[in-house]
Amino acid sequence: MGARVPGRVLLIFVILSLGHFLAGNAHGQFAEAPWSVNPDLTCSPVPCVLPPTQASEGGSIVTDSPIVSNPLNPKHLLLGSFDANCPGSSALGFHLSSDGGSTWNRTCMPSIITKTRVYWPGFDPLVGYDRNGAAYIAGEYGDSEALGYGLVAFQKSTDGIHWSKPAVALRQPGLTFPFETALAVDTNASSPRVNSLYVSGIMWSHQGSNNQVTVSHSTDGGANWTQAAVDSVRYPAGDAYTNMTIGKDGTVYLTWMYCNTGPYFCNNHKAYMMFSKSTDGGNTWSSPKRMITVTLLSTLLPNTHVGVTNYPVIGVDNSNGPHAGNPYVVMYNWTGIYMRVQVIRSTDGGNSWSKPVPVAPASDTHDQFLPSLSVSPTGRVGVSWLDRRNDPANVDYQAFAAISTDGGRSFPNTQLTTAFSNPDTNGTLNNWMGDYTGNTFAGADFLAAWMDSSNGVDMQEVVGGIRLH
Repeated sequence: MGARVPGRVLLIFVILSLGHFLAGNAHGQFAEAPWSVNPDLTCSPVPCVLPPTQASEGGSIVTDSPIVSNPLNPKHLLLGSFDANCPGSSALGFHLSSDGGSTWNRTCMPSIITKTRVYWPGFDPLVGYDRNGAAYIAGEYGDSEALGYGLVAFQKSTDGIHWSKPAVALRQPGLTFPFETALAVDTNASSPRVNSLYVSGIMWSHQGSNNQVTVSHSTDGGANWTQAAVDSVRYPAGDAYTNMTIGKDGTVYLTWMYCNTGPYFCNNHKAYMMFSKSTDGGNTWSSPKRMITVTLLSTLLPNTHVGVTNYPVIGVDNSNGPHAGNPYVVMYNWTGIYMRVQVIRSTDGGNSWSKPVPVAPASDTHDQFLPSLSVSPTGRVGVSWLDRRNDPANVDYQAFAAISTDGGRSFPNTQLTTAFSNPDTNGTLNNWMGDYTGNTFAGADFLAAWMDSSNGVDMQEVVGGIRLH
Protein backbone atom coordinates (compact mmCIF):
# COMPACT_ATOMS: atom_id res chain seq x y z
CA MET A 1 0.00 0.00 0.00
CA GLY A 2 2.86 2.38 0.70
CA ALA A 3 3.46 5.05 3.33
CA ARG A 4 0.53 7.24 2.32
CA VAL A 5 -1.03 8.27 5.63
CA PRO A 6 2.26 8.89 7.50
CA GLY A 7 3.43 11.00 4.57
CA ARG A 8 0.35 13.13 4.78
CA VAL A 9 0.71 13.58 8.53
CA LEU A 10 4.28 14.80 8.17
CA LEU A 11 3.31 17.08 5.31
CA ILE A 12 0.60 18.72 7.41
CA PHE A 13 3.11 19.17 10.24
CA VAL A 14 5.57 20.86 7.89
CA ILE A 15 2.93 23.22 6.53
CA LEU A 16 1.75 24.08 10.01
CA SER A 17 5.32 24.74 11.06
CA LEU A 18 5.73 27.17 8.20
CA GLY A 19 2.60 28.99 9.22
CA HIS A 20 0.80 28.18 5.99
CA PHE A 21 -2.52 27.59 7.66
CA LEU A 22 -2.23 30.60 9.94
CA ALA A 23 -2.35 33.37 7.35
CA GLY A 24 -4.96 34.76 5.02
CA ASN A 25 -8.71 34.86 4.91
CA ALA A 26 -10.33 31.62 6.02
CA HIS A 27 -13.73 32.55 4.59
CA GLY A 28 -13.33 33.62 0.98
CA GLN A 29 -12.58 31.89 -2.30
CA PHE A 30 -9.01 32.48 -3.44
CA ALA A 31 -8.35 33.27 -7.11
CA GLU A 32 -5.40 34.58 -9.07
CA ALA A 33 -4.69 36.18 -12.44
CA PRO A 34 -3.74 33.81 -15.29
CA TRP A 35 -0.18 32.67 -15.84
CA SER A 36 1.56 30.58 -18.45
CA VAL A 37 4.89 28.79 -18.63
CA ASN A 38 4.43 27.71 -22.24
CA PRO A 39 1.87 29.80 -24.15
CA ASP A 40 1.68 27.41 -27.12
CA LEU A 41 0.24 24.02 -26.16
CA THR A 42 0.21 22.82 -29.75
CA CYS A 43 2.17 20.68 -32.18
CA SER A 44 2.16 19.56 -35.81
CA PRO A 45 1.87 17.58 -37.98
CA VAL A 46 -0.61 15.30 -36.24
CA PRO A 47 -0.42 12.91 -34.51
CA CYS A 48 2.23 14.60 -32.40
CA VAL A 49 3.34 15.08 -28.80
CA LEU A 50 2.15 18.28 -27.13
CA PRO A 51 4.86 20.27 -25.30
CA PRO A 52 4.71 19.66 -21.52
CA THR A 53 3.35 22.82 -19.88
CA GLN A 54 3.47 23.68 -16.19
CA ALA A 55 -0.07 24.43 -15.10
CA SER A 56 0.66 25.23 -11.45
CA GLU A 57 2.08 28.51 -10.23
CA GLY A 58 5.27 27.27 -8.58
CA GLY A 59 6.66 28.24 -5.20
CA SER A 60 5.64 25.40 -2.92
CA ILE A 61 4.65 21.83 -3.74
CA VAL A 62 1.67 21.19 -6.03
CA THR A 63 0.67 17.55 -6.51
CA ASP A 64 -2.19 15.16 -7.35
CA SER A 65 -3.53 15.95 -10.81
CA PRO A 66 -7.05 14.90 -11.85
CA ILE A 67 -8.01 16.65 -15.08
CA VAL A 68 -11.29 16.92 -17.02
CA SER A 69 -12.56 18.81 -20.07
CA ASN A 70 -15.87 20.59 -20.55
CA PRO A 71 -18.21 18.54 -22.79
CA LEU A 72 -19.56 21.79 -24.27
CA ASN A 73 -16.11 23.21 -25.01
CA PRO A 74 -13.04 20.92 -24.93
CA LYS A 75 -10.74 23.94 -24.59
CA HIS A 76 -12.13 24.49 -21.10
CA LEU A 77 -10.03 22.38 -18.73
CA LEU A 78 -10.21 21.85 -14.98
CA LEU A 79 -7.18 20.50 -13.10
CA GLY A 80 -7.20 19.61 -9.40
CA SER A 81 -4.31 19.71 -6.94
CA PHE A 82 -3.05 19.57 -3.43
CA ASP A 83 -1.57 23.06 -3.57
CA ALA A 84 0.63 24.34 -0.75
CA ASN A 85 0.62 27.77 -2.43
CA CYS A 86 -3.03 28.37 -1.57
CA PRO A 87 -3.34 31.13 1.01
CA GLY A 88 -4.96 30.90 4.40
CA SER A 89 -6.32 27.57 5.53
CA SER A 90 -6.68 25.95 2.12
CA ALA A 91 -4.59 23.27 0.48
CA LEU A 92 -7.06 22.38 -2.29
CA GLY A 93 -6.18 24.32 -5.43
CA PHE A 94 -7.89 24.06 -8.80
CA HIS A 95 -6.42 25.31 -12.05
CA LEU A 96 -8.69 26.36 -14.89
CA SER A 97 -7.84 26.97 -18.54
CA SER A 98 -10.13 28.40 -21.21
CA ASP A 99 -7.63 28.05 -24.07
CA GLY A 100 -6.82 24.35 -24.14
CA GLY A 101 -4.10 24.51 -21.49
CA SER A 102 -1.95 27.42 -22.66
CA THR A 103 -2.84 29.68 -19.72
CA TRP A 104 -4.25 28.86 -16.31
CA ASN A 105 -6.11 30.52 -13.43
CA ARG A 106 -6.20 29.09 -9.92
CA THR A 107 -8.98 28.99 -7.36
CA CYS A 108 -8.59 27.59 -3.84
CA MET A 109 -11.42 26.11 -1.80
CA PRO A 110 -12.21 28.01 1.42
CA SER A 111 -12.78 26.61 4.91
CA ILE A 112 -16.17 25.65 6.29
CA ILE A 113 -17.00 27.24 9.63
CA THR A 114 -19.77 25.74 11.78
CA LYS A 115 -20.95 26.49 15.31
CA THR A 116 -18.71 23.78 16.77
CA ARG A 117 -15.60 23.63 14.57
CA VAL A 118 -13.75 24.72 11.45
CA TYR A 119 -13.15 22.33 8.57
CA TRP A 120 -10.00 22.84 6.50
CA PRO A 121 -9.73 21.79 2.84
CA GLY A 122 -6.80 19.41 2.54
CA PHE A 123 -6.51 16.36 0.27
CA ASP A 124 -7.88 14.35 -2.65
CA PRO A 125 -8.85 17.10 -5.14
CA LEU A 126 -11.77 16.09 -7.38
CA VAL A 127 -12.97 17.72 -10.62
CA GLY A 128 -15.90 17.39 -13.00
CA TYR A 129 -18.16 19.08 -15.54
CA ASP A 130 -21.81 18.31 -16.19
CA ARG A 131 -23.57 18.17 -19.54
CA ASN A 132 -24.53 21.84 -19.23
CA GLY A 133 -20.91 22.94 -18.80
CA ALA A 134 -21.13 23.63 -15.06
CA ALA A 135 -17.83 22.97 -13.28
CA TYR A 136 -17.51 21.09 -9.99
CA ILE A 137 -14.56 21.02 -7.61
CA ALA A 138 -14.42 18.96 -4.44
CA GLY A 139 -12.08 17.48 -1.87
CA GLU A 140 -11.54 16.17 1.63
CA TYR A 141 -11.95 18.49 4.60
CA GLY A 142 -10.55 17.79 8.07
CA ASP A 143 -11.56 19.44 11.32
CA SER A 144 -9.33 22.10 12.82
CA GLU A 145 -8.99 20.22 16.11
CA ALA A 146 -7.73 17.07 14.38
CA LEU A 147 -10.33 14.95 16.16
CA GLY A 148 -11.00 12.70 13.20
CA TYR A 149 -14.15 14.46 12.02
CA GLY A 150 -14.17 15.02 8.30
CA LEU A 151 -16.23 15.36 5.15
CA VAL A 152 -16.12 15.82 1.40
CA ALA A 153 -17.30 19.25 0.25
CA PHE A 154 -17.89 20.59 -3.24
CA GLN A 155 -18.37 23.88 -5.05
CA LYS A 156 -20.08 24.66 -8.35
CA SER A 157 -19.49 27.32 -10.99
CA THR A 158 -21.15 28.14 -14.29
CA ASP A 159 -18.37 30.45 -15.46
CA GLY A 160 -15.20 29.21 -13.72
CA ILE A 161 -14.93 32.52 -11.89
CA HIS A 162 -17.79 32.69 -9.42
CA TRP A 163 -18.18 29.67 -7.13
CA SER A 164 -20.93 28.57 -4.79
CA LYS A 165 -20.21 28.27 -1.09
CA PRO A 166 -18.67 24.90 -0.15
CA ALA A 167 -21.37 22.38 0.75
CA VAL A 168 -21.19 18.83 2.10
CA ALA A 169 -21.42 15.97 -0.41
CA LEU A 170 -20.28 13.06 1.76
CA ARG A 171 -20.18 12.71 5.54
CA GLN A 172 -20.83 9.84 7.95
CA PRO A 173 -22.36 10.51 11.38
CA GLY A 174 -20.10 9.69 14.30
CA LEU A 175 -16.35 9.41 14.62
CA THR A 176 -15.58 8.70 10.97
CA PHE A 177 -14.13 10.60 8.06
CA PRO A 178 -13.94 9.93 4.29
CA PHE A 179 -10.72 9.39 2.40
CA GLU A 180 -9.50 8.07 -0.97
CA THR A 181 -12.49 9.66 -2.67
CA ALA A 182 -13.68 10.02 -6.26
CA LEU A 183 -16.12 12.22 -8.19
CA ALA A 184 -18.07 11.24 -11.31
CA VAL A 185 -20.58 13.36 -13.23
CA ASP A 186 -23.06 11.84 -15.68
CA THR A 187 -22.44 13.70 -18.95
CA ASN A 188 -24.17 11.16 -21.19
CA ALA A 189 -27.00 12.72 -23.20
CA SER A 190 -28.75 9.36 -23.48
CA SER A 191 -28.66 8.69 -19.74
CA PRO A 192 -31.94 8.89 -17.82
CA ARG A 193 -29.97 10.53 -15.02
CA VAL A 194 -27.82 12.94 -17.03
CA ASN A 195 -26.07 15.60 -14.87
CA SER A 196 -26.30 13.47 -11.72
CA LEU A 197 -23.31 13.72 -9.37
CA TYR A 198 -21.60 10.85 -7.53
CA VAL A 199 -18.98 11.04 -4.78
CA SER A 200 -17.38 7.87 -3.40
CA GLY A 201 -15.09 7.36 -0.44
CA ILE A 202 -13.82 5.06 2.26
CA MET A 203 -15.57 5.95 5.51
CA TRP A 204 -12.89 5.11 8.04
CA SER A 205 -13.61 4.59 11.72
CA HIS A 206 -11.79 6.89 14.11
CA GLN A 207 -10.88 3.82 16.16
CA GLY A 208 -9.63 1.98 13.06
CA SER A 209 -11.86 -1.03 13.73
CA ASN A 210 -13.83 -0.95 10.48
CA ASN A 211 -14.42 0.95 7.27
CA GLN A 212 -17.09 1.22 4.63
CA VAL A 213 -17.20 2.00 0.92
CA THR A 214 -19.90 4.65 0.51
CA VAL A 215 -21.28 6.51 -2.49
CA SER A 216 -23.27 9.73 -2.22
CA HIS A 217 -25.34 10.94 -5.17
CA SER A 218 -27.25 14.06 -6.14
CA THR A 219 -29.83 14.51 -8.93
CA ASP A 220 -30.29 18.27 -8.48
CA GLY A 221 -26.84 19.75 -9.01
CA GLY A 222 -25.69 19.18 -5.44
CA ALA A 223 -28.62 20.73 -3.58
CA ASN A 224 -29.46 17.38 -1.95
CA TRP A 225 -27.44 14.20 -1.48
CA THR A 226 -28.32 10.58 -0.68
CA GLN A 227 -25.75 8.09 0.61
CA ALA A 228 -25.60 4.33 0.11
CA ALA A 229 -23.17 1.75 1.51
CA VAL A 230 -21.52 -0.51 -1.06
CA ASP A 231 -19.20 -2.60 1.12
CA SER A 232 -18.41 -2.80 4.83
CA VAL A 233 -15.49 -4.68 6.38
CA ARG A 234 -13.93 -5.05 9.81
CA TYR A 235 -10.32 -5.05 10.95
CA PRO A 236 -7.92 -6.52 9.94
CA ALA A 237 -9.61 -6.36 6.52
CA GLY A 238 -9.79 -2.98 4.84
CA ASP A 239 -10.90 -1.12 1.72
CA ALA A 240 -9.02 1.66 -0.07
CA TYR A 241 -8.72 3.80 -3.22
CA THR A 242 -12.15 4.30 -4.80
CA ASN A 243 -12.69 5.28 -8.43
CA MET A 244 -15.78 5.70 -10.64
CA THR A 245 -17.04 6.12 -14.19
CA ILE A 246 -20.51 6.25 -15.78
CA GLY A 247 -21.92 4.43 -18.82
CA LYS A 248 -24.11 6.03 -21.48
CA ASP A 249 -27.18 4.33 -20.02
CA GLY A 250 -26.47 5.90 -16.61
CA THR A 251 -24.91 2.81 -15.02
CA VAL A 252 -22.33 3.84 -12.41
CA TYR A 253 -19.21 1.66 -12.19
CA LEU A 254 -17.20 1.68 -8.95
CA THR A 255 -13.79 0.15 -8.26
CA TRP A 256 -11.61 -0.04 -5.16
CA MET A 257 -8.87 -2.08 -3.50
CA TYR A 258 -9.55 -4.62 -0.73
CA CYS A 259 -7.13 -6.39 1.61
CA ASN A 260 -8.05 -9.04 4.17
CA THR A 261 -4.91 -9.65 6.20
CA GLY A 262 -3.40 -8.15 9.34
CA PRO A 263 -2.11 -7.14 11.78
CA TYR A 264 -1.39 -4.32 9.30
CA PHE A 265 -3.33 -3.40 6.19
CA CYS A 266 -2.36 -5.63 3.22
CA ASN A 267 0.10 -7.46 5.48
CA ASN A 268 0.65 -10.21 2.88
CA HIS A 269 1.06 -7.59 0.10
CA LYS A 270 -1.86 -9.09 -1.83
CA ALA A 271 -4.66 -6.78 -2.94
CA TYR A 272 -8.01 -7.65 -4.42
CA MET A 273 -9.27 -5.15 -6.96
CA MET A 274 -13.02 -4.95 -6.46
CA PHE A 275 -15.99 -3.92 -8.61
CA SER A 276 -19.60 -2.94 -8.09
CA LYS A 277 -22.18 -1.12 -10.19
CA SER A 278 -25.46 0.68 -9.75
CA THR A 279 -28.21 0.73 -12.38
CA ASP A 280 -30.63 2.89 -10.39
CA GLY A 281 -28.68 6.10 -9.88
CA GLY A 282 -26.65 5.04 -6.84
CA ASN A 283 -29.54 3.91 -4.63
CA THR A 284 -28.50 0.25 -4.66
CA TRP A 285 -25.29 -1.51 -5.65
CA SER A 286 -24.40 -4.97 -6.88
CA SER A 287 -22.56 -7.34 -4.55
CA PRO A 288 -18.83 -6.55 -4.59
CA LYS A 289 -16.95 -8.79 -7.01
CA ARG A 290 -13.23 -9.40 -7.34
CA MET A 291 -11.81 -8.40 -10.72
CA ILE A 292 -8.18 -9.45 -10.19
CA THR A 293 -5.61 -10.08 -7.45
CA VAL A 294 -2.38 -8.09 -7.62
CA THR A 295 0.83 -8.00 -5.62
CA LEU A 296 1.73 -4.75 -3.90
CA LEU A 297 5.09 -3.33 -3.06
CA SER A 298 6.20 -4.55 0.35
CA THR A 299 7.97 -1.28 1.05
CA LEU A 300 8.42 2.20 -0.44
CA LEU A 301 8.91 2.93 -4.11
CA PRO A 302 12.30 1.33 -4.85
CA ASN A 303 15.30 3.64 -4.42
CA THR A 304 13.19 6.39 -2.83
CA HIS A 305 11.60 7.50 0.45
CA VAL A 306 8.04 7.78 -0.90
CA GLY A 307 5.07 5.45 -0.83
CA VAL A 308 2.96 4.68 -3.90
CA THR A 309 -0.79 4.15 -4.05
CA ASN A 310 -2.55 1.65 -6.33
CA TYR A 311 -5.87 3.12 -7.42
CA PRO A 312 -7.79 0.83 -9.82
CA VAL A 313 -8.81 3.58 -12.27
CA ILE A 314 -11.85 2.72 -14.39
CA GLY A 315 -13.23 4.03 -17.67
CA VAL A 316 -16.02 2.78 -19.97
CA ASP A 317 -16.51 2.83 -23.73
CA ASN A 318 -19.58 5.00 -24.40
CA SER A 319 -19.13 4.98 -28.17
CA ASN A 320 -21.18 3.11 -30.78
CA GLY A 321 -18.10 1.20 -31.89
CA PRO A 322 -17.24 -2.51 -31.75
CA HIS A 323 -16.23 -2.36 -28.07
CA ALA A 324 -19.15 -0.24 -26.85
CA GLY A 325 -20.04 -0.84 -23.22
CA ASN A 326 -16.70 -2.36 -22.24
CA PRO A 327 -15.24 -1.11 -18.95
CA TYR A 328 -11.43 -0.93 -18.57
CA VAL A 329 -9.38 -0.75 -15.36
CA VAL A 330 -5.70 0.18 -14.95
CA MET A 331 -3.45 -0.55 -11.93
CA TYR A 332 0.08 -1.70 -11.13
CA ASN A 333 1.31 -5.17 -10.20
CA TRP A 334 4.63 -5.90 -8.50
CA THR A 335 6.35 -8.60 -10.54
CA GLY A 336 9.02 -9.24 -7.92
CA ILE A 337 11.46 -7.17 -9.95
CA TYR A 338 9.55 -4.04 -10.98
CA MET A 339 6.14 -2.36 -10.89
CA ARG A 340 4.22 -3.07 -14.08
CA VAL A 341 1.19 -1.05 -15.18
CA GLN A 342 -1.53 -3.25 -16.67
CA VAL A 343 -5.09 -2.98 -17.99
CA ILE A 344 -7.98 -5.41 -17.66
CA ARG A 345 -11.28 -5.23 -19.55
CA SER A 346 -14.75 -6.72 -19.36
CA THR A 347 -17.05 -7.56 -22.27
CA ASP A 348 -20.04 -8.49 -20.12
CA GLY A 349 -20.63 -5.47 -17.92
CA GLY A 350 -18.17 -6.46 -15.21
CA ASN A 351 -19.25 -10.05 -14.60
CA SER A 352 -15.90 -11.37 -15.81
CA TRP A 353 -12.56 -9.78 -16.63
CA SER A 354 -9.74 -10.44 -19.07
CA LYS A 355 -6.20 -11.35 -18.24
CA PRO A 356 -4.09 -8.22 -17.64
CA VAL A 357 -2.45 -6.54 -20.62
CA PRO A 358 0.82 -4.67 -19.86
CA VAL A 359 0.81 -1.14 -21.27
CA ALA A 360 4.61 -0.92 -21.64
CA PRO A 361 6.68 -3.19 -23.90
CA ALA A 362 8.30 -6.30 -22.47
CA SER A 363 11.68 -4.58 -22.71
CA ASP A 364 10.57 -2.04 -20.08
CA THR A 365 11.56 -3.71 -16.82
CA HIS A 366 11.87 -0.52 -14.79
CA ASP A 367 9.18 0.71 -12.42
CA GLN A 368 5.90 2.01 -13.85
CA PHE A 369 3.49 3.66 -11.41
CA LEU A 370 0.60 6.08 -10.72
CA PRO A 371 -1.37 5.30 -13.90
CA SER A 372 -4.63 6.87 -15.03
CA LEU A 373 -7.13 5.89 -17.72
CA SER A 374 -9.81 7.53 -19.88
CA VAL A 375 -11.92 6.37 -22.81
CA SER A 376 -12.68 8.73 -25.69
CA PRO A 377 -16.15 9.28 -27.20
CA THR A 378 -14.97 7.16 -30.15
CA GLY A 379 -13.79 4.26 -27.99
CA ARG A 380 -10.04 4.89 -27.77
CA VAL A 381 -8.57 3.72 -24.46
CA GLY A 382 -5.95 6.19 -23.21
CA VAL A 383 -3.52 5.40 -20.39
CA SER A 384 -0.80 7.62 -18.93
CA TRP A 385 1.71 6.79 -16.20
CA LEU A 386 5.14 7.54 -14.74
CA ASP A 387 7.97 5.38 -16.07
CA ARG A 388 11.67 4.89 -15.19
CA ARG A 389 12.71 3.02 -18.33
CA ASN A 390 15.21 5.68 -19.44
CA ASP A 391 17.09 5.84 -16.12
CA PRO A 392 19.51 2.89 -15.73
CA ALA A 393 19.57 3.55 -11.97
CA ASN A 394 15.75 3.17 -11.81
CA VAL A 395 15.28 6.40 -9.85
CA ASP A 396 14.12 9.24 -12.12
CA TYR A 397 10.91 9.00 -14.10
CA GLN A 398 9.28 10.50 -17.18
CA ALA A 399 5.66 10.61 -18.29
CA PHE A 400 4.44 8.11 -20.88
CA ALA A 401 1.12 7.44 -22.56
CA ALA A 402 -0.47 4.75 -24.69
CA ILE A 403 -3.69 4.79 -26.68
CA SER A 404 -5.39 1.54 -27.63
CA THR A 405 -7.60 1.43 -30.70
CA ASP A 406 -8.36 -2.30 -30.50
CA GLY A 407 -10.36 -2.53 -27.31
CA GLY A 408 -7.47 -2.67 -24.87
CA ARG A 409 -5.58 -5.52 -26.51
CA SER A 410 -2.48 -3.48 -27.39
CA PHE A 411 -1.01 -0.16 -26.26
CA PRO A 412 1.53 1.59 -28.53
CA ASN A 413 3.70 3.77 -26.29
CA THR A 414 4.44 7.49 -26.59
CA GLN A 415 6.97 9.38 -24.44
CA LEU A 416 5.39 12.63 -23.25
CA THR A 417 8.42 14.39 -21.76
CA THR A 418 12.19 14.27 -22.03
CA ALA A 419 12.71 15.90 -18.62
CA PHE A 420 13.47 13.61 -15.69
CA SER A 421 11.88 13.90 -12.23
CA ASN A 422 13.16 12.43 -8.97
CA PRO A 423 10.36 11.19 -6.65
CA ASP A 424 12.36 12.34 -3.61
CA THR A 425 12.61 15.90 -4.97
CA ASN A 426 9.08 16.70 -3.94
CA GLY A 427 9.20 19.53 -1.41
CA THR A 428 7.88 17.45 1.51
CA LEU A 429 11.07 16.23 3.20
CA ASN A 430 11.16 13.28 0.78
CA ASN A 431 8.11 11.54 2.22
CA TRP A 432 5.26 12.13 -0.27
CA MET A 433 5.07 12.91 -3.98
CA GLY A 434 1.29 12.68 -4.36
CA ASP A 435 -1.28 9.93 -4.78
CA TYR A 436 -2.55 10.02 -8.36
CA THR A 437 -2.18 11.47 -11.84
CA GLY A 438 -4.95 12.13 -14.38
CA ASN A 439 -5.88 12.24 -18.04
CA THR A 440 -8.80 13.11 -20.29
CA PHE A 441 -9.79 13.28 -23.94
CA ALA A 442 -10.45 16.87 -25.01
CA GLY A 443 -11.49 17.30 -28.63
CA ALA A 444 -8.50 16.38 -30.79
CA ASP A 445 -6.22 15.91 -27.77
CA PHE A 446 -5.46 13.20 -25.27
CA LEU A 447 -4.29 15.28 -22.30
CA ALA A 448 -2.32 13.87 -19.39
CA ALA A 449 -1.48 15.62 -16.11
CA TRP A 450 1.24 14.51 -13.75
CA MET A 451 3.56 15.55 -10.92
CA ASP A 452 6.90 16.83 -12.19
CA SER A 453 10.00 17.77 -10.17
CA SER A 454 12.37 18.44 -13.06
CA ASN A 455 12.85 21.93 -11.58
CA GLY A 456 15.05 20.24 -8.97
CA VAL A 457 13.11 21.80 -6.08
CA ASP A 458 9.61 20.36 -5.67
CA MET A 459 6.63 18.82 -7.42
CA GLN A 460 4.59 20.95 -9.81
CA GLU A 461 1.70 19.95 -12.06
CA VAL A 462 2.48 19.55 -15.74
CA VAL A 463 0.03 18.98 -18.58
CA GLY A 464 0.99 17.39 -21.88
CA GLY A 465 -0.27 14.66 -24.15
CA ILE A 466 -0.91 13.72 -27.75
CA ARG A 467 -2.72 15.63 -30.52
CA LEU A 468 -4.52 12.86 -32.36
CA HIS A 469 -6.04 14.60 -35.39
